[in-house]
Amino acid sequence: MRKILKILLIILFLSLVVFAAIVDRLAIETVLGGLRPGPYLRLISVLGMFVAVFLSWGYKRKIEASQKYVRAQEVLTQADQRSEQARLESERLEKRLIAEYEQKKMGLDEQLLQLKQEYEERIMALKEQNMALKESVGKLMKMVRKAKA
Repeated sequence: MRKILKILLIILFLSLVVFAAIVDRLAIETVLGGLRPGPYLRLISVLGMFVAVFLSWGYKRKIEASQKYVRAQEVLTQADQRSEQARLESERLEKRLIAEYEQKKMGLDEQLLQLKQEYEERIMALKEQNMALKESVGKLMKMVRKAKA
């Protein structure tokens, strides 16, 4: 509806300009009783042109706002895509780090178990040596007592 109205206004203004030019050429003053419609028609057409300029300026600003909105939507879409990629990348990194942690933990657990076994074997060997030393000290003490007696 607005487009039809704008088209009709433009046609009206252009026809006023053409009619003003025709009125200046013809002797319409005699028909209208000395009234010269040319300046009035020109004034109306100039005012109409001002209205048309402001309407077109408003239309231009509307289009610019629409283009800015479209650009903002594009930027927002790109930002969403980048954030989604960053989220996926962080999830992949988290999974990789968890897997590495589990591997290192298993390796360290195995090392700890191996070291525990080695020290337990050493402790057992030292206990056996301690028992052997106690037995030999006991034998030596018996021999010293027998020798004193």
